[in-house]
Amino acid sequence: MASTKKTENDTEMMNDWLNSIQTLLKSVDHDYIQSCSISIVPEELKNSLNEEAYMPRVVSIGPRFKGSREDLLLMEEVKLRSMLSLLHRAGKEGESKTYLEKCSKAIWELDKLVRASYVSDIKLEKHELAKIMLVDGCFLLELVITKGFGSELPSRLNSHCPAPEVLKDEDVLSDLMLLENQIPILVLHKLSQILFPNVFDSTDRVQRATKINNLILSILSYPEVSNLSNLEAPHILDLVHFFVNSRRQSESESDSEIESNDNHIVGITEKNQKLKLELKRCASRLLAAGVSIKVIEDDKDSRISSCFSLIRNFFGGVFIKFGKMLVVSKEIDKQVDATVVDGEVRGLDFEFKFENGKFEIAQLHITKTTKAKWCNVIAWEHHKKNWKSSSMDGYESGDENQIGTINLSGKFTLSALIFNGLICCEADVKLLKEKNIIVDHLKMNNEELQDFFRTISFGVDREIVDSSYVKMVDELNNYSEAFFILKIFKIFRHLCMYHLEWVVNFLKQNYNFVAALVALLSVVQTVYAILDYYLKK
Repeated sequence: MASTKKTENDTEMMNDWLNSIQTLLKSVDHDYIQSCSISIVPEELKNSLNEEAYMPRVVSIGPRFKGSREDLLLMEEVKLRSMLSLLHRAGKEGESKTYLEKCSKAIWELDKLVRASYVSDIKLEKHELAKIMLVDGCFLLELVITKGFGSELPSRLNSHCPAPEVLKDEDVLSDLMLLENQIPILVLHKLSQILFPNVFDSTDRVQRATKINNLILSILSYPEVSNLSNLEAPHILDLVHFFVNSRRQSESESDSEIESNDNHIVGITEKNQKLKLELKRCASRLLAAGVSIKVIEDDKDSRISSCFSLIRNFFGGVFIKFGKMLVVSKEIDKQVDATVVDGEVRGLDFEFKFENGKFEIAQLHITKTTKAKWCNVIAWEHHKKNWKSSSMDGYESGDENQIGTINLSGKFTLSALIFNGLICCEADVKLLKEKNIIVDHLKMNNEELQDFFRTISFGVDREIVDSSYVKMVDELNNYSEAFFILKIFKIFRHLCMYHLEWVVNFLKQNYNFVAALVALLSVVQTVYAILDYYLKK
């Protein structure tokens, strides 16, 4: 009898295991359900200075950080209140309990698909995982509805809805972009179809995905895109990554390097080039080589700048230039003192252009959440590279012009490498700030900003790039149009500043200054002793 029961249990466990494997295989690259799409941050990207960038500040989403810190529990009540508000938006008066049952049943049935979405095994019971997905999914959907349909779908709940205040919290919005702080976006699709079938059509996947994706982007202060093609984004971070990478894609397509839908065709000869991608000249040395460094301006800013330039040239420059310096300094102070409050997120577009000796860089706004956003998208790019790179294997003996089409783009990784290369000392930070390329809202000093960029680029893989950037960096490393004597003088001056900065930083550490002073006095004493000895003879 006992042996029969044991056999039945083994058979049941085997069937469950086979079903989970089948679910995993079916979810590979299938719509917005992608296996192993929610990963953990690679250890090579972590150090003591950036570890907090991968941890949620205010709210935990999904099972990874659930119950890990007491301060994260404060948002659990907010999530439950948001869930109540959401349920009272659906259907008619008194139907909230019915919709709760429908949503609970639907999430319960998604258990295998949800587990397949995570790289690491989830050590939670089915009911525990379903509760997390239901509460967190309703919380995110309430933010979406509040942002896009707050007036069309009002909540009938008497108590105050917390969603409007949550949408103003920069820390919460930053937490939604953490790699390990995600839930599958299919949860939002399922809940939206049940609660609001008239808004999110269950039969039209394209319409529903476009609407949900655009609403999520609007929550994060990104503009709406009418032809957003990434309908298969498995979670919020991937959606933002795709949007930022494709935002200026139309300007880059002339080089025929970036395929539509963020695809890039990689050549064999390019593979070895990527390993060598390194900007060997900092900003000061680029200037010494004759490179002009400037910020990429919007059309409006460009017209204003051209007008000022025309007036300056007409009057000869001296007083107008002085006046302009005052105006620019005031504008910079306003930018630094103010938070980025305009409707559109600025500072993480990451665009670089180099042609005819002019190196243009998109403005980078550094706020309290910049490090977290930047580091987590870099981690996602590394995961995508490791996830998809196997599609390149086995093709190296084929066509020399192409070995495979993969959905890779390493804009954030590459930007970290370029900024790290541009900054070798505090003088480079000062230069980029004066050029208005770096706008620091945290008011860090130059040394802290230098450490900031070192932290961002820690452990990144140089293979996560595309050929257009390989070409650009190679041109920057080899460009030289400056007068030779002037070039040598500028490089020598920069090296002196660099080594002086190194000496000052060295003397600041521990008791190095005292040790250096004692060593210097010892040398002086030795010299005097030797001179005294020989002079007496």
